[in-house]
Amino acid sequence: MLIQLILMIMSTCSGAGSLFSGSMLCSQLPDENECILVCIDSVDVFTRPDSSAIFMIRLAPHVQVVISGRTVDGWLGFDPGIAQAANIGSFRLRWIAGDARYVTDGEISCVPVVWGPRPGITYAMIYESSALYSEPDSNSSVVDSVPSSCAAGIVSKTEDWYLLDLSIGSLEQHIEGWIRAADVSVNGNLDTIPLTEVYRACY
Repeated sequence: MLIQLILMIMSTCSGAGSLFSGSMLCSQLPDENECILVCIDSVDVFTRPDSSAIFMIRLAPHVQVVISGRTVDGWLGFDPGIAQAANIGSFRLRWIAGDARYVTDGEISCVPVVWGPRPGITYAMIYESSALYSEPDSNSSVVDSVPSSCAAGIVSKTEDWYLLDLSIGSLEQHIEGWIRAADVSVNGNLDTIPLTEVYRACY
């Protein structure tokens, strides 16, 4: 395989590391949609595509991962192959910076571009299409709906509801609305989200 030959040459040539820093060498695989990344040096992996996100692990030289998503700004995501029942879409990926030291076998351009969650944001992951309400009450008016398999930032909460800002998420729409907590899964720290007091009229 071409990638093994590249690594053999690199291991025997002095100074080869600087020549390959931040670069990608591609060969065509039988499956044109598969791209294997091989670490040249140790490579840091993050939970989200940003160096300020939570650090997960450091991959050793020669470790290989299959890249299954990339962001518009060059981050590369791979599925770590562990059980993640609560996560969907991009939240299932672990991320490597585009300027890390690696080579690839397969075309990066064939890897699909995906939305990448921002660091420090607590997201609601929507499994099924759901209504957004004007208040944390199913008797209030419906503001909009969110499709399945999307994500939005949680900006406030009650005991049973989350206020979503769709501009912070995969939809990038300037809409806010409440959704039942039971209808979503959360990725991030809910303790950082302010609690909204709910006042109900007495009749």
